[in-house]
Amino acid sequence: MYLSKIIKTNSNIYVYDALNNNFATINSEEDILDDNKYTDFLINNNFRDIKESCEFEVIYPYSGEELNNMYTSKIKSMTLALTEQCNLRCKYCGYIPKYMDENYKLKSMPKEVAFKAIDILMKNSHESELCHLGFYGGEPLLRLDLIKECINYISNKYPFRKPSYNMVTNAVLLDDKTSDFIIENDIKLNISFDGPKDYQNKYRVDCSGNSSHERVYKNLEALYRKDPNFFRESVTYNVVMFNGASNDLFESIDNLWKANVNMIELLPTEHFMNVRDKSDEINKNEKIDLKTYDFAYKNMLKGMKKYYNSFSAPACSNCILPGGFCVPGVRKDFVTTDGKILVCEKVDETKEIFEIGDVYNGIDINKIHQLVDETLRSLEKCKYCWAAKFCKLCFKDILNINDDFCEKSRKSVENELGYYLDYVNNDRDLVNYVANISLT
Repeated sequence: MYLSKIIKTNSNIYVYDALNNNFATINSEEDILDDNKYTDFLINNNFRDIKESCEFEVIYPYSGEELNNMYTSKIKSMTLALTEQCNLRCKYCGYIPKYMDENYKLKSMPKEVAFKAIDILMKNSHESELCHLGFYGGEPLLRLDLIKECINYISNKYPFRKPSYNMVTNAVLLDDKTSDFIIENDIKLNISFDGPKDYQNKYRVDCSGNSSHERVYKNLEALYRKDPNFFRESVTYNVVMFNGASNDLFESIDNLWKANVNMIELLPTEHFMNVRDKSDEINKNEKIDLKTYDFAYKNMLKGMKKYYNSFSAPACSNCILPGGFCVPGVRKDFVTTDGKILVCEKVDETKEIFEIGDVYNGIDINKIHQLVDETLRSLEKCKYCWAAKFCKLCFKDILNINDDFCEKSRKSVENELGYYLDYVNNDRDLVNYVANISLT
């Protein structure tokens, strides 16, 4: 079958036509395999002949003129890598190879680089609905002095602009005065915290191998007591599920969720998956009922949004877009300590293809075109994949597209799409809930 898939769930068997973004329920696979039944199936469901050869069109929808207009008026976000130094040595951190290299000198961002990056953001975001500045590391609170200078710089030079601020931190240095400054300037916090004591202390350790849970938890408690409303509205957690999806971890996180503490997506790191303690896989097959944990269930329903949007669209396109709706240089620029501008903080900074400019010259349209061209070449095989429209592939993945990546992606889409068709699509309340989810 071409650009189609038979999806079996516990309740039904579906045929999904990816080209027309259409689906139908069948009694068995014989409805498709048997020629007579197949003819009846096509007529009864007004379905495309899914045994006829076809392919998606892979295009990049923006012209050079449109991109130039975005880079001069619609840049949304810039994240500054203030330092490569960190006060912890989390064993799954992607920077561990640098920390262990005695010949590598960890870098810090000069003030001039930070200010030039801010100028690019502020001068080229006046038509954007968002204007966001992020502080990143290493551990950004090691450069609290520079964070303060950046905010003062914006206040003085751009008094009529008020960007939103965000910081990724391990919270070890989140003392009383620092908390006051963060609350006063409404800096959203994304705190790296793995929940229960045993989970946090196994891998999130300092340079001497000492545990971090007690210090972090104490600081979080103090921040909550200082301003509960700020804490509930402006603190999120980045949790590494090194021990798999265990009920212990989910229960701990769910308690935070029920206390109105925001959560973000749970994720492992690529480096960690290669060096992890294999004994951590003990809970790998533990059964998790997502509906038991409100945060997990809501997070899963958020993943249903793309299926709702697709099936609710007035017309179906036969095109797949590289990077989805992410426009490199617009959505989430990442500035390295030495002033290079990368697509985002998730890309491999050692790969030149992801460098799209610098703070001295701004976004380089020629480098954008090189990235897009490389992406289009990488996605050539996607033209024949039934799951391409829903694949989580983004620009950071274009150098790593292999059979294993594609198989995992297709399996993920198959499971998610099956869940959507079984449990969401015919439930008016769930459809309304998913429809009102914001992905910004």
